[in-house]
Amino acid sequence: MSSGQDAVHDCDGMPKHGVSIRLDKNHVGRENFVWCLFVERQATEDDLEENHQLEEVGETIWVTVVEVGFCPYCGQELVVAPDNNEPTDFGRFTHIDCSAWTSRR
Repeated sequence: MSSGQDAVHDCDGMPKHGVSIRLDKNHVGRENFVWCLFVERQATEDDLEENHQLEEVGETIWVTVVEVGFCPYCGQELVVAPDNNEPTDFGRFTHIDCSAWTSRR
């Protein structure tokens, strides 16, 4: 198992763009890495024309991060380590809006 940020869950049922499942700890405020579902919206040419704060195609407009224990697309259990107990406050999430001059959580 990878040590962290480069670990990604991949399955055939997952959308090819805008969705990923990867190990993370910063977005959900954890001390140790946990599996998180990332849903991201990236800027298109139309978005650049409508929002002068966006600078380039592919720039993140918003991202929602949800701590998960199973892949919602294939059902596989996502385990970080066998001895890693599920936290009592499992299921943390965050939404970050980057569409303005400053990011908002």
